[in-house]
Amino acid sequence: MRDPYKVVVWGPGGLGAACIYEIAQRQDIELVGVRCFDPAKEGVDAGALIGIDNLGVTASPDAEKVAAIPCDAVIFTPRDLGNFNNDEELLWLLRSGRNVITVLPYQHVRLSREPEFVRQLEEACAAGNSVFHATGVDPDVISDRVLVGLTGFCNDITKVKLQENWDFQFTPPETMALCGFAKTPEEARAMPVAAVIAENFLTQVCLGVAHSLGVTYSRYENSHDYVVTDKEIVQESMTIPAGTVGRVTHRCQGWVGDSAEPFFEIEVNWHSGLDMLPEGTAPDQYWVITIEGRPSIKSTVDIKGSLETMSRFIPIGDRNSEPGYHATIAPCLQALPVVANAKPGILPLTLPRMRWMPDYRMAESL
Repeated sequence: MRDPYKVVVWGPGGLGAACIYEIAQRQDIELVGVRCFDPAKEGVDAGALIGIDNLGVTASPDAEKVAAIPCDAVIFTPRDLGNFNNDEELLWLLRSGRNVITVLPYQHVRLSREPEFVRQLEEACAAGNSVFHATGVDPDVISDRVLVGLTGFCNDITKVKLQENWDFQFTPPETMALCGFAKTPEEARAMPVAAVIAENFLTQVCLGVAHSLGVTYSRYENSHDYVVTDKEIVQESMTIPAGTVGRVTHRCQGWVGDSAEPFFEIEVNWHSGLDMLPEGTAPDQYWVITIEGRPSIKSTVDIKGSLETMSRFIPIGDRNSEPGYHATIAPCLQALPVVANAKPGILPLTLPRMRWMPDYRMAESL
């Protein structure tokens, strides 16, 4: 059996911290480098960054130094500002000879980005003899595997809806404010960065589902709702006054032909506590998939730190970590056996053999 896969984590924020933690739990993956962006993290052990025992790998803001570390892949999780601000660094890493796996909104890059950028990606992979793969929980696991898999029950489909409900009540107040919480709807709409970030991901999902199901949209569009609460919401992270935004809804819809109703809709609800769940949604329904067809199907997916204890979070050292972060990182690590052995280029979204195994090196022999 081969040596452990060597991985560099590029950006130890919320997702990067989950990645470092999950790598630390495995014998088949070795953390060999961390690229940080905060100068205060320079020289800090990766374990100390996330509140666990030292791992013997220190963080560095020196991109060239970290990129020079031999590895099987870079897990690319820098901050996304919604304007594809990471394009140049991503291309540079690929040209430098590093395989890159990312959760940023490049999942259906051939469908969603301009041909010129796709050409640059392909040329960067060719120049660096490197592999590029974008994955995540949604897009990918939920939208491109679970939802598409459920259509195997159907002889005909007239419309599909995917709804994601993310409870923001434990989110840091500065993040909630940037998303529009505790603002008037007018104030929230004047802060478009979070909406644009959401649009980029939702567009990937919307276009990806159409591609997988073989339908062609006559048009698709994004929209945003800022729903006010009729009573004060007091929660751990912040207090939301009555009459201000308590739920933010982002959606992308795609129409087929001249139908008045969209064929597909992806809707993400950021809500502050259970009182602000969208109508018809029950607690613990993290994802809701509704397929109207012959036959019709409804399926829900919950996600928790533990179903045995009903823990809301996954404890990491001295912090509570969102289980959604760990779900997003899982397909990145599961992709290692394919990415490490693939020919240079852009890999498709859903790779064969991507699933949990006690040792991912076993996947190479299947």
